Amino acid sequence: MDWQEPSDLEIFPKPAIGEWKQYNNLTTMILDLNAGNIEYMLVPSSVASYLKAQDDSLTIAPGGAGVPTEIRMAVRSKDTELYQLLQQGIQTLRESGTLDTLIETYITNISTESPGKAAENGGESYVVGVTGDLPPLDYVAADGTPAGFNVALMNAIAEEQNANFTFVQVEADARLSALSSGRIDVIFWYGNVQGYESERDDILITDDYYTDGIYYVTKSFDMNKILEAMKEMYNQ
Repeated sequence: MDWQEPSDLEIFPKPAIGEWKQYNNLTTMILDLNAGNIEYMLVPSSVASYLKAQDDSLTIAPGGAGVPTEIRMAVRSKDTELYQLLQQGIQTLRESGTLDTLIETYITNISTESPGKAAENGGESYVVGVTGDLPPLDYVAADGTPAGFNVALMNAIAEEQNANFTFVQVEADARLSALSSGRIDVIFWYGNVQGYESERDDILITDDYYTDGIYYVTKSFDMNKILEAMKEMYNQ
């Protein structure tokens, strides 16, 4: 799954068993897991918990250290006002405790209630790209509307910073081109290692607003084999 900066797969840990098979979307990866085409998959821990809540036949386990942990947002480098708006919004929500409440509601407790849409105001309007492929962080609900923690977070920032956000679905591997072309103004920037700073000069990346880990998810593979292989790998 491509939830990190393209061409930066080096930050992922070596698989405990087997070799990498990269996917562009979560749906296809789950289909292959259920069909037995792959033994296990590595996804953010929040996604693993969400999948387990939907399908109790899955087994999940922590995937070790040295993996993507910080989740942020990215905008075009010229959009400094938008960047400052997002930065201030994240900081304000963190200080007020609202950010923790949203994390508890949508990630810890895996709420599937639609966050709805923030009330329109007289502020600037921006378009946010949502892949819809990383629940409960963001996904597309049954009625076709973007939902999840990231949508709820943007609604809260809109109210705090007097801004308007419209959500559109974009493919994960097309989000950067959609951003640079001006079709959208904000993307969610997944999978940055702690303290990460992008070397790209065409985007600005906000401070992190959620820290995630990575988990193994399997349907029928013996998770003990993975855990034992992990112990040997990290003890070397």
